[in-house]
Amino acid sequence: MKKIDNNHIGGLILAGGKSRRMNFFDKSFKKIQKKTLIDLVLNKARKQVFDIAINSNSLSFTKIDSSLELLEDIVPGQLGPLAGILTGLEWIKKKKLKWLVTFPVDSPFFPENLVEIFFSNLDDEKIIIAKSNERIHPVFSMWNIELIEPLKKALDKNIRKIDEFTKNFKFKVVNFPIIDYDPFFNINNEEDLLKAEQIYKLILEQKIRG
Repeated sequence: MKKIDNNHIGGLILAGGKSRRMNFFDKSFKKIQKKTLIDLVLNKARKQVFDIAINSNSLSFTKIDSSLELLEDIVPGQLGPLAGILTGLEWIKKKKLKWLVTFPVDSPFFPENLVEIFFSNLDDEKIIIAKSNERIHPVFSMWNIELIEPLKKALDKNIRKIDEFTKNFKFKVVNFPIIDYDPFFNINNEEDLLKAEQIYKLILEQKIRG
């Protein structure tokens, strides 16, 4: 197990999805209690990592915060989350960091100590992946800088799914308990957005009660 060192970690918000089930409206800008998903995820991620960027091919994110780095996929064709992860790893390489933690923009309820828990479970693995409710969440994960070249080769071989890539490496899955809600609840459509409203109300009520 290793102690967390924020000086070695970069955070990447994955926001490159096509939002098909949202009628192609960028769900990053869908709102819960008048707050956009990108704002909710960004604010929570910033409490856990010092260096953070957004992976997206949309220029809309330049309006959020001029200090944020917007990273377009370094490989063309919108090849999915692996392309975003590779983009993030190349980014942390330039910043001389060692680890990349990914946060999908459509899952705003992740634990406030996610990165700390990832690091506390790290031994000699190159990849850490979150799990809850008997489901693995590969887009909530931590990646070592040494995976850049293997990722490039995988994408060249048309590997697109995260689990298809990770099966070739030593990785660890970390389980997160469900108390009142799934911390990795994923918003894919308008129905999910309504459920997310209820979860967020519950979270706000819990904070008020202390």
